[in-house]
Amino acid sequence: MKTKLITIILLVFLGTSSCKKEPVTIFPDYDRNWLIVNDNPNDAVVHATYLFYQNTGIPVYFNDTIGTQQRVDVFGHAYTYYAKLSLTYSLGGVQAGATPYVTDFSLCAKSDVPVALDYLKNNIFSEIPKGIYVPSILLVESLNTNAFGSYAYKGLNTIAIGQVSKIPTMDDTTKQKYKGAILRAILTNAVLDDKYSDLLNKFYNESRKYSSTKDLYGLNTYYLNSSYVTGLPDDQINIKGVGFLDTDPRSSYSTPLSTWMDACMYIEAICGSTTTQFQSLYGSYPVIMTKYGYIKQILHGIGYQIQ
Repeated sequence: MKTKLITIILLVFLGTSSCKKEPVTIFPDYDRNWLIVNDNPNDAVVHATYLFYQNTGIPVYFNDTIGTQQRVDVFGHAYTYYAKLSLTYSLGGVQAGATPYVTDFSLCAKSDVPVALDYLKNNIFSEIPKGIYVPSILLVESLNTNAFGSYAYKGLNTIAIGQVSKIPTMDDTTKQKYKGAILRAILTNAVLDDKYSDLLNKFYNESRKYSSTKDLYGLNTYYLNSSYVTGLPDDQINIKGVGFLDTDPRSSYSTPLSTWMDACMYIEAICGSTTTQFQSLYGSYPVIMTKYGYIKQILHGIGYQIQ
């Protein structure tokens, strides 16, 4: 009888406790999408970036801090989280020590934003193929990098574009180089996609095949001589003769330190010139023109139309 009573009491207890509502934990929206632009009709510049975002789907910022949020850490302490655009380089497979990086940058004046938006609309985004992902644009004034100059840099979640105050006064030659740098930053990941690996390997090997003893990538230019380079006329045994547009931006004494840097330099040169201009500069270097053909095929493959 005692055992039966205990069993009845336990069943009643369990039945009662099961009717109670479990406490609901509400998690803050810590994973929200920050890469959007909210409108402010009372601010002409912010409204212009909003309209640009509505038309293109690409958020443009003139401050690298794009939002804040009140949060609580694991100890229960409240703090303010600052959502920032990251200029950490995003290209995969970059070896340690060779990674491009931004040495410093300064934000642009708010008054320079409308002209920059107009330039992007008419000269850049009108040429970007469909399907090319651009996470965001950060407009800055000064932009200094160790590998990609001062015009454009592809970060983790943004493309930084510098020198925006100078856009109205750029001459045609400068504007072409500026355009090439921006398009290089935007198109690089699409060009280096695995589906183009066959063409890219042909591009890399076009230079490599002229030396069986040393890899021509990351090579001190001292070794560009007939002792190590074979299969080329004597007047072609030089940096351009073996298929490189120039020395690596990080070392004036070295060929491009990596295959992807070689490809980046071609993308920028091709997008920053017409076919006629490129041939005028490099037409006397057969290896460059062969490599040009491979990158041209890839650019056509992603839908970019070379001028």
